[in-house]
Amino acid sequence: MTTHCTSPVTALHRLAVGCPGTDLDVTEGGTMTTVHRWTGRETRALRQALRMSIRDFSSHLGVAERTVSKWEAGQDRVCPRPEMQAALDTALTKTAHEARDRFIAALSANEPRTVPDPGRSNLGLMARQRVAAARASAGHTPDEFAEALAVSLGWRPTAEMVLRWETSETPPGDVMLALDALDDRPACPQGMAGLTAVYPSRSQLSARLSADQLFDGARNIRALGLSLNMLCQDYADRSWQALLTAGPQVRCLFLDPAGSAIQAREAEEGFPIGQLSALTKLNIETLLRVRDRLPANLRDSLNLATYDETPRFNIVLVDDLCVVQPYLTDSRGVDSPAFVIGQSDPGGGLYPVFEQVFESQWQRGRAV
Repeated sequence: MTTHCTSPVTALHRLAVGCPGTDLDVTEGGTMTTVHRWTGRETRALRQALRMSIRDFSSHLGVAERTVSKWEAGQDRVCPRPEMQAALDTALTKTAHEARDRFIAALSANEPRTVPDPGRSNLGLMARQRVAAARASAGHTPDEFAEALAVSLGWRPTAEMVLRWETSETPPGDVMLALDALDDRPACPQGMAGLTAVYPSRSQLSARLSADQLFDGARNIRALGLSLNMLCQDYADRSWQALLTAGPQVRCLFLDPAGSAIQAREAEEGFPIGQLSALTKLNIETLLRVRDRLPANLRDSLNLATYDETPRFNIVLVDDLCVVQPYLTDSRGVDSPAFVIGQSDPGGGLYPVFEQVFESQWQRGRAV
């Protein structure tokens, strides 16, 4: 049996995920995530965070599979019974730190998104983008960034609040002022201008800076790489459709799936012959499908090309942010370190270096 959510909205820590009255909180130090009212949305996010099927999750909780299915189908309209609320609290309490991070991320990813009107200014979107960019530049987890903001705010936000300010909730004015204080930090030393974060691998980059955070609301995207999984596998087709409707310019340059360079890279990374070629071809077809579904007047905003040269970098330029990974001889692309670079003063820093690499390679590419 299920009951409908009718509880009132709480104050400062309210996070509008799920039904009205659903809110999450974090205990002192950010060590424990709690849910004050479980709905189907939070239940599904927990199951995804634990990486369980509905069958495994229902067994984990000691309920029937159809019960879990009903919760998730109800989304924010249905809440589990009180005794199951307690069971879900216990399940969340016992999760590892990594699973709690996935739980928070899943709630943000499942939030409905609105498509900005390209004909008018969207100050709320700009504010959310600024929060996301500031956290990416600092290389912080949501909890670490909340701690940094607390120094100027005089009160401590939660990790969930930070994620909401990046995705669906306009950040308050005092938070925007706190971002100004973070921007006043000393600049990078000479020779390192613009380098804001370094991650040991692409998976660690994605955990801190998701494709949604990177691409949503962007005006100019340029990408150069082998198969460009970040764009084609990590960013959904529907997200591309929503983004391109707003009128950005996108250029994607793939390693030619039929060329000799990709065959050499397959051997270098230890892949079976044809595996990287097939993946790259699939990714190109994915973006071609996205382009074909656009209105005729918007199709020129998405341009694809290929190149057949030894790949040296995976470069993704999104407005004034650049993400770079080198292609190392003895490691796969996902295992290479990732560098996040911000655009500094005109003509200075590392950003224009990789911008020039992209533009030079693009000029030699072959349109798809």
